[in-house]
Amino acid sequence: MLPQLITLHKYDIAYLNKYELKILDKEIFGDEIYRIDIEKKNPLIFDVGSHIGLSILYFKRRYTTSTIFGFEPNPNVFPILEENINGNNIKNVTLYNLALSSKEGEKTLYIDSSGSGAFSTSSFIPNAWNGKQKTKGIKVQAAKLSSFINTPIDLLKIDTEGAEAEMLQDLYENRKLNLVKNIVLEYHPIKKTGLKTILKMLQNEGFAIETKEDMNGDEGLIFVIGKKSFK
Repeated sequence: MLPQLITLHKYDIAYLNKYELKILDKEIFGDEIYRIDIEKKNPLIFDVGSHIGLSILYFKRRYTTSTIFGFEPNPNVFPILEENINGNNIKNVTLYNLALSSKEGEKTLYIDSSGSGAFSTSSFIPNAWNGKQKTKGIKVQAAKLSSFINTPIDLLKIDTEGAEAEMLQDLYENRKLNLVKNIVLEYHPIKKTGLKTILKMLQNEGFAIETKEDMNGDEGLIFVIGKKSFK
């Protein structure tokens, strides 16, 4: 399925699925689920699970002089992400067609296999959507998030369809969470690693936690906002 084009918020947006785009637009630009106040005018932002780039465009709209690193593992979605960032002449954004994990090497990513372009989301968890989405596994290159964080970052946004705990564990074990000032995380209870484990790691690193249920009623989806408490 070829991407379609639409103008949203003065951006030219390429997308695969109109229904999916509508949900993302409402969440990101309407409900502002990733809104967190950063005093710095030119923050450093890591966007993990960039998808087609709406979250990056949102961050750039709020922080025009920010520097952003975006990560998206799905090889079918990554060219659309590139088009939405480069086609809108968005500066100081570096994109990686990489999966982020606790280990380097190849990982199996499960993507839509219906052939209709019905879904462009992906997950490392087999049958992550309880049979609602027909998937197939493909091999993608994975790297450790901890290897990219060597200087303080102002915001870490994570939306990885079930791989959140593994990613945070990598940062926690490699003592990189102390370099992160703010976290906005979508927790998907796909894997049995519980929300309590994630919250404990963040609280141990001095984050003040706010959680809220998904505004669109997705079963079990919780947004976790962590803000570093500096003494």
